[in-house]
Amino acid sequence: MKAADFTAPGHIGIRSDATPPMPAPGEVIVAVEACGICGSDLHMYRNDSYRDRLTRRTPEGYTVPGHEFAGRIAALGEGVEGWRLDQRVVGVTGLGGGMADRVAVPANPYQLVAMPDGVSFAEAATTEPMADGLQMVRKAAIRDGENVAVFGVGIIGLGVIQAIRARGVPVGRIVAIDVQQARLDKALEIGATDIVNPRDGDVFAQVAAVCGTEEGYRGISANIGVVFDCAGYIAHMAGPPPLETALRLIALRDGRIICFGGFEGAMTIDMGPIIQKEPAILGSNGYAPEELVEALELMRSGAVDRRTLISHRLPLSAIGEAFETQCRPDAVKVMLEIGPEAAA
Repeated sequence: MKAADFTAPGHIGIRSDATPPMPAPGEVIVAVEACGICGSDLHMYRNDSYRDRLTRRTPEGYTVPGHEFAGRIAALGEGVEGWRLDQRVVGVTGLGGGMADRVAVPANPYQLVAMPDGVSFAEAATTEPMADGLQMVRKAAIRDGENVAVFGVGIIGLGVIQAIRARGVPVGRIVAIDVQQARLDKALEIGATDIVNPRDGDVFAQVAAVCGTEEGYRGISANIGVVFDCAGYIAHMAGPPPLETALRLIALRDGRIICFGGFEGAMTIDMGPIIQKEPAILGSNGYAPEELVEALELMRSGAVDRRTLISHRLPLSAIGEAFETQCRPDAVKVMLEIGPEAAA
């Protein structure tokens, strides 16, 4: 079996002699067609962050990432009911393993979902990040006319924008914030009303120019009701962490900050606005099972176009190039095409 092998930060290769997995009771084996490179995979690739939570070891000791993928069921474990061989499915694994020909997946509604007709394997491999966006929007409970800001418009932040638009949320302005112009352009294409690049100047000033300001004894805000932090803390990035800027932007009362982006270590920020403005800071990790189903239905119906977010497609044999490509400023989503139907 071919499988990726992450050996050290900046080093990932391909092995052709990995032992194929066998299904444990309650599991299926998925023959992988397509697997996406996640932002969390990049944290790992850069500095080993989350390695133990993102990879699965083969009996040979190969360390295999990949937790968002699609393929066909190749084997059924003992006690598995309601699934059939050759069925098209999306798999999600908390411990990686998807950047390989085959991977074991627990047959539960959080990790295995059937693909509807009309959705390609490459599209379906973006189901998990789309479901993440749906959960974040649910948690945010956006009120009529509220302005929102989305920090980091990679595949997750773009999915948040798609979720807002597909669900018909009566939002005010949607301000996308990112340092990569290609991603900002894509954000406008799929539904953002405004874009802000921190390279162009102070983020607060740029957002305030769009949304106005509100001032009072609690301080000053940029009239933003909800901030989605899909960037987290990237150690090599200049400037304050997005969470600190979010606290500056957020409304003077009852704002919500939804935190999803990963953190590459400890950070120092000014927490004073938490007391002054009384925002709710909510973590978001994953999705409800029904949001996996909703994500696929949105693709099937055409309510969201996930194909437009796949900027690059490479074979598993080019795994090193694929990770380096995902690090580039022009990349939105790099998709690994593993099986024969992935390019269809």
